[in-house]
Amino acid sequence: MTAENKKSIYRPGAPAVEQAAQLLLYLGKTREMDLGVTDICKEIGIHKSKGFSILNALAQYDLVTKDNKTKTYSLGPALMPLARKAREKLDINAIAKDHLQLLANETKTSVLLGIISNDQFYISGKYDGNDKLSVTVRRHQSLHITHGAHGKAIFAFMDESEQDRIFNSDQLHFHGETCDLDHKILEKELKDCRKNGYAVDNGKITPGITAVSSPVFDHNNQVSAAIVLVGTFTEDKFDLLGKKTAATAKLISKKAGAQLP
Repeated sequence: MTAENKKSIYRPGAPAVEQAAQLLLYLGKTREMDLGVTDICKEIGIHKSKGFSILNALAQYDLVTKDNKTKTYSLGPALMPLARKAREKLDINAIAKDHLQLLANETKTSVLLGIISNDQFYISGKYDGNDKLSVTVRRHQSLHITHGAHGKAIFAFMDESEQDRIFNSDQLHFHGETCDLDHKILEKELKDCRKNGYAVDNGKITPGITAVSSPVFDHNNQVSAAIVLVGTFTEDKFDLLGKKTAATAKLISKKAGAQLP
């Protein structure tokens, strides 16, 4: 998350993965049910041999289906449970929309909703309550699951096995870069989050930008998303804004089916 006048210039990528994604998206949007490799590669602009390799790799995991008689490809059955899970996750947007806009208006800040998937925090909604200052964050932008305030809010309510798995990785951005992590401070922050229902970032991630965050639970009482309230508010506002954020997150969680006290 950056202030409006700051932009990241680092855009890591993996060409083969990007091409596989383009291929799947094309198969999903075209009206043709079965397509040959030549037509597919021409449409997304990759060499036929490259497309053939990607298609066959995807077919091994049933992400695409190959008809050996007609030499054509279509979307595979393995995408069905993935789509169902994604739909369940994204439904939280409809539940949360009005509540998050109200929170943004009341606090005069920007409020973000992020969905958790594969150790990433995907921004699925942004609501502004201050027409004089807005934090520039793109919808569908992803941040690491441990990034700043939302990282602490999410991590605090994970089960121990998931916490251990993440701690054993080399991606720990609670306080910025992994090398900046202070374990004693983090331990206290997590304890406070479990007690109060929200975590904070006092400009450690982006100087001048402060944040509070609360987890959102799904019908299985597992953390599936988080609300992040960002702005330029001072530390003396943390408790008031944190309580409002936690209350909103709890309300959304209950509407999503979570059984919370």
